[in-house]
Amino acid sequence: MTEAPELPDLSPDDCHPRAAAALTDPFFWSLTDETAPFGNETAHETLTAFRDFRDEHPKGSPLELLDALLARWEVENAHWNAVEAAEVQALGEEDEYSLLTRDEAILALAFSQIVIEGRLDPEVRRRALLALARQALPALLSAFEGRALERALRIDRMRAVLSERWS
Repeated sequence: MTEAPELPDLSPDDCHPRAAAALTDPFFWSLTDETAPFGNETAHETLTAFRDFRDEHPKGSPLELLDALLARWEVENAHWNAVEAAEVQALGEEDEYSLLTRDEAILALAFSQIVIEGRLDPEVRRRALLALARQALPALLSAFEGRALERALRIDRMRAVLSERWS
């Protein structure tokens, strides 16, 4: 039996002050709630990788890290602008793993940057907002079954936070 990976540390008490002020809903800090930005394995790995990346590359672009993670996971690094329901449906039918993992990774990267640095790269924000638009589509919300409404409300809350001024 394989051991579960250790969860990263995540707390409003140990983050950038701007993040603590903006991420007031408890779900933002959950590492186990699948409706939250850090509630999946992809997000855990992204958060840990971003911390390491910042230690090694204090001025590096978070997109460099994203590109490396997607390549390591064998996820297609494309279709960032797809938000129309039919196009997203086709992408999901073609490669559901890439579609979902790409969205999980960009959301985790955006919130990792907010938590750690209290700022947000403009292109990371743009891609994360597009990911939220995809995640709000009925076909993707339906995967959350009895929690679809909760997920939709949390998507709205994540969108509001990402839309704040983070420069």
